[in-house]
Amino acid sequence: MNSTVRNIVLVIVWLGLWRASVLLEFAPHASIWFPPAGLSFAALLVLGWRAVFPIAVAGFVSTAWIAQIYNEPLTVTGWFNSSLLFVLAHTIPLGLGAYIVRNEYRRNGINGFARTVLIFLVVAALSAMLTSFFGILAIWEGGLMTQAQPWLSWLPWWIGDMAGIIVLAPVFIAIVSWRYHQVQLELGELNFSLTAINWKKFVSRLALVLGLLLISLTLVHHSQRIEASFTVFFIILPFLWIATTTSQLTTVFILAIFSTVLAFLVSQLHVIDFALVYQFAMITTAGCVWFALTIPTLMTQNAQLAQRVARDGLTKAASRGHFIQRLEAELQRSTPNSTCCLVIFDFDFFKQINDRHGHILGDRVLVSVTNYVSQLLRENDIMGRFGGDEFMLMFPATEFSEAQVIAKRLCTGISQLTIDGLDEPVTCSFGVVECHPSEHAVSAIDRADRALLLAKQRGRRQVVGSAA
Repeated sequence: MNSTVRNIVLVIVWLGLWRASVLLEFAPHASIWFPPAGLSFAALLVLGWRAVFPIAVAGFVSTAWIAQIYNEPLTVTGWFNSSLLFVLAHTIPLGLGAYIVRNEYRRNGINGFARTVLIFLVVAALSAMLTSFFGILAIWEGGLMTQAQPWLSWLPWWIGDMAGIIVLAPVFIAIVSWRYHQVQLELGELNFSLTAINWKKFVSRLALVLGLLLISLTLVHHSQRIEASFTVFFIILPFLWIATTTSQLTTVFILAIFSTVLAFLVSQLHVIDFALVYQFAMITTAGCVWFALTIPTLMTQNAQLAQRVARDGLTKAASRGHFIQRLEAELQRSTPNSTCCLVIFDFDFFKQINDRHGHILGDRVLVSVTNYVSQLLRENDIMGRFGGDEFMLMFPATEFSEAQVIAKRLCTGISQLTIDGLDEPVTCSFGVVECHPSEHAVSAIDRADRALLLAKQRGRRQVVGSAA
């Protein structure tokens, strides 16, 4: 799609959304929600300054159109001045906001998604406030508002623009990303592909929120009481469930459809007197949804951090701290009839391997040997890296004699391994101990370490055991 076609499409879509919002106005120049604000924000975020021209064209056309709708006389000079002021009021705050959000996400990436969401919501509120304030001044300057109307319209205009941004801008960004694949690349792990949608979940959850919305609006329609209108806020609860159990794309599309249906039904069911309540319900729901969307991301990040803490990055063995923690727990469960055994082994002359062949090959040796050991361990056995080239093995509910047999099998098997780039065999020395019931982990490790030292002193490449 070339730039001319893109600009024409953007102008047409912007004007179409603007005309739809005018049909749903409940105050002078203020709609329940204002989709063009979301489209402008998304376009400025994705396209940058290239989106200014088509948005400006749409702004000039809409200013003339609004004068016709309200039957307001407008001179050419007045139309030009009012249109120019409106375009500046619309594009500058939204452009700055989009620039801030884009740079924030680029800097933080998916790991800073929660911070980016917070920045997005704050920026949306401030950008919408400035856009509405200066937009009303522009229209008033053009004579399209009476002196009293600006103060009646400012708050609804502000909330309507804000709803358009936080509810619909993500949808427009997703749609643009389907055409411009570089947008998806910049979004990183935010998956806006349609393949991310589980359509069965999408339909069922959409039906749920729309059903609850219809119940709430019907109640207000029949009672015409403001207290009934606040029932719409209860729909936040299923939205939180949706945000934490489905994909991000599913959630933002359900939210967009919900807000569109809400805006339409408020007008059609003659509950427009409560429009401000529904505006606040819309942005409150959207804000809660956006924060809820950060929960799966935070949970994933916490799981990754826990994995990093629990696992050695090179060999994937348990980290020293995690291994000792598991050993302490196992020792507390041990009884005289069911004890565990601890093995400490390290490589013979490993420093010479590093000095002769380099650390890359040394790392390859560590990985090869630990992979081999892992394959021979039983389901409940645990291997941990004690430090450097020293590793620990815990054998729960294992007799001392059985632990010695396993250690000797490992000692022999390691010496027979073939490692690319290394001609000489790799050997290891083992220290095996039977742990006392309720013994402290540090005490057991110290005994196993002394058994390993004795194996070194006796000539290496052997197993030395110490029964309880």
